[in-house]
Formats: sequence, structure tokens, C-alpha cells
Amino acid sequence: MKRFAVIGDPIAHSLSPNLHQEVYRQLELDVSFEQIHVTPNSLDSFINSNKLDGFNVTIPHKLSIIPFLKGLDEAAKTIGAVNCVHNGKGYNTDWIGFLKAMELNGVDLNGKDCTIFGAGGAARAIAYALIQSNVNSISIVNQTKQNADTLVKWIQNNSNITVNTQTLEHSNTQTIIINCTPLGMWPDTESMPEVEIQNGQILADTIYNPLETAWLKAGKTKGAKTIGGLDMFIAQGLASADIWFGEKISEKIKLEDIKKVLKSELC
Repeated sequence: MKRFAVIGDPIAHSLSPNLHQEVYRQLELDVSFEQIHVTPNSLDSFINSNKLDGFNVTIPHKLSIIPFLKGLDEAAKTIGAVNCVHNGKGYNTDWIGFLKAMELNGVDLNGKDCTIFGAGGAARAIAYALIQSNVNSISIVNQTKQNADTLVKWIQNNSNITVNTQTLEHSNTQTIIINCTPLGMWPDTESMPEVEIQNGQILADTIYNPLETAWLKAGKTKGAKTIGGLDMFIAQGLASADIWFGEKISEKIKLEDIKKVLKSELC
């Protein structure tokens, strides 16, 4: 029997087991998927001793795991973060999850002007996805200017896309705005990015708990198209399974059944 897992600290909140167990149920595979609590101090020993066939990586190990791996795929190397491991090699499927979510919701990123809220690991994965999609421009809005400048330089080093930092009051002119901060995440569900929302904009959130953040609810009332983080979460998980099994099992899955399972666990 193949064994998979997700590691993190903390880890009890993760819905990855719910997602993957539904995938294996649909495919009638005898496979297990568990949560494993791995502290930063025990990361090295876990990497060297685990007998898993593959595992996902969540906070706070996405960057710190890299020195313990045998190699990285191109995306993980460029982004500098890993969320999937197979045979000692690190991959990043977060950016794939974002692109799939945009595709599922009928959003064409090519040539668009985009704003990213946040400048951490999630923001870098999203920026990588935007680069791959040949967007016209990327603006970074972040509380800490130093972190925003670091992300801007990274984008400049990896693309020819127009990129800059923006203040909140000037961040409402882009076509697509993506929240890569924890603002609005359960249990602090009332917080949201401070941006004036305009009719016709596209708001995408990387948060999937709650299913619809306060920011997305506000966007709907202003006439914006809104995309929650659940599609991205599912797609990055399926992309990981494709890597572990060496085939496109994601194309055999009924997405609505996975959504139904996950929605029953979310607020």
C-alpha cells in the first residue's frame, strides 16, 4: 500500500488528508494519507528516516526543507519554496494550482494588469504563475516595504514584466487583484485587504477557510468577479498526486465530489 502525508507545524488544521482520501476513494486505490507533525528541529531526521511514497509540505517548512532535499524541479528552484516531495526531490505545485483555478473560473491572465497583496512565499508562487501567463504588469502591495522591494527585484530577475510597488490608495486600478496574505483567514474572518474595489475587477483569494472571505463578499457587492482559494487548494493537491503516481490521475477525478467533502469541513 502506498503511503502519503502532509507535514507541518502546526498540522491538525490541514484538509489535505480529506482531499487526498477522496481522490483515492474515487480511483478505488488502496492508499493512505496522513498528517504528520514535524517541528523545525526534527525536519532533518524526518527527511532521512521517513518511508513515505511522497508528501506535501506546509508552513513553516516550505523554505527550510530545501537544504535537506536531493534536488528541485525548475519551478521550486526559481520560487525558492517546496510544497511537494517525491523520491527526495522538491516540487512546487502552488503556482500550478493557481493557474488551474483561474482556468476553471474562465480567467485569461495573458496581457492583464495584476496586483498582489503580500510578499511572502505564497506571493512568490503566484508571481511565478503570472510570469508564466505573460501578464502585462504586476504591482506589489505589502505592509513591509523591504519585503515588497525584495519580491519586485525577484520578478525583475525572472521576467521582463513591468513590476512596481504600490500604496493602498493606488492599488485599485488593476484588472486582477490577488490576496496572498492571511487577512480574512479563519478564525480572524473579519479582516480584509484595504483596497477600493471597482465593478468588473477580478478578485482572487488564496484563502480557502472560510470558503468566501469577507473581502470576496465585499467584492461581490461592488460588482467584481470573485474566486475563492478552494479551487487552488484542490488543484495543487491533484498536481502533487500526478507527480507521486507519474500519471495524470487529476484528469480522472470528479472535482465536485472533492468540493463537497471539503466544504463539509469548512466554515
